[in-house]
Amino acid sequence: MSRSPSPPAEAARVDRAATRERIVAAAVALYEEKGLAGLSMRAIASRAGIPTMTLYGHFPSKTAIVRSLWSFAFDPLFAQMRKVEDQAGDPAHRLRSVARTYVAYWMAHPDRYRMVFMVEDQREPGDPAWFIDETGVVDSYMRFGPLIAAARGTPGHDCKAEAEALIGALTGIVHMAITVSEYPWLPPERYADIIVDGLIG
Repeated sequence: MSRSPSPPAEAARVDRAATRERIVAAAVALYEEKGLAGLSMRAIASRAGIPTMTLYGHFPSKTAIVRSLWSFAFDPLFAQMRKVEDQAGDPAHRLRSVARTYVAYWMAHPDRYRMVFMVEDQREPGDPAWFIDETGVVDSYMRFGPLIAAARGTPGHDCKAEAEALIGALTGIVHMAITVSEYPWLPPERYADIIVDGLIG
């Protein structure tokens, strides 16, 4: 029979979680102000109002902080995509809606896009894993596979390659719209529709 945490232990857990949230918020603010160069451990600790050694107790390296920022960016995106997926009815409409949600999210948060897709993952000495190995990002992305199969009328068919192609195309739309904003692009969601329609026939 498991025992509930004692009040002091629960308070310590809550305090630790609150401190991590403060650190991530500080890192996000610094990134938005100064880019990756602004993410020194000393600067993050100062912005969070904690000693630098306390910061290291929560995040052992700058890489760990960057990865936490990626989770900060991805978590609400995947929550929105899942919500749309659960609500939409017709399979083709569902796929278009999820694709549009993906594009619209990054367009609404260009700083998050740059933080995720324009900063290369690094592995610390002794750390064999990449960010995508340690999180549910790949699984969340691969939900496009069953959506594509259903939209094609072939539920159960393996559409992994098609899902990867769609992810690349949608991300490319966002990349061009954000980084070449001077060009008179159509609304990005329109390009998402064109790609989805071509994919499902």
